[in-house]
Amino acid sequence: MFGRLMDERLGRIHFFLTFLFFNGTFFLMHIVGMHGMPRRYADYTMFQYLNNGATIGMNRFMTYSAFGLGLAQLIFAYNFFYSLVAGPRAGDNPWHANSLEWATPSPPAHYNFETIPTVYHGPYEYSVPGHPTDYLPQIEPRPPGAGPIDPIMGDA
Repeated sequence: MFGRLMDERLGRIHFFLTFLFFNGTFFLMHIVGMHGMPRRYADYTMFQYLNNGATIGMNRFMTYSAFGLGLAQLIFAYNFFYSLVAGPRAGDNPWHANSLEWATPSPPAHYNFETIPTVYHGPYEYSVPGHPTDYLPQIEPRPPGAGPIDPIMGDA
């Protein structure tokens, strides 16, 4: 959208921490909910069966995980705003995708395409026989001898 790439190392750290803290928060909520803990109570210790060390410890751990989940989003925010200003410029198709949104220059022009592109096949043409790369964008024709798009239905 902005023609810049984000830092992949920070993206991987953000993903790992988000995955870890998300599961530390919501998986334990599932566990205590399956054991009968009601929702939206200010003081759940008024129930005798929930006033024990295990439930209190899990709720404390969920609270720490929720704070960690919020803090992990700061990594994403930093990565996003830093890459807007100083991130490396993105090429026209940095991830070698096949669909039409990657057939525009990066960042895209106001109307995306100067001329309407010719679409030769569907967006998910990977490992096409006879093509030198693993991906085949929609705006490139299939190589001769690649066979039908769908071998069961023919060239339909």
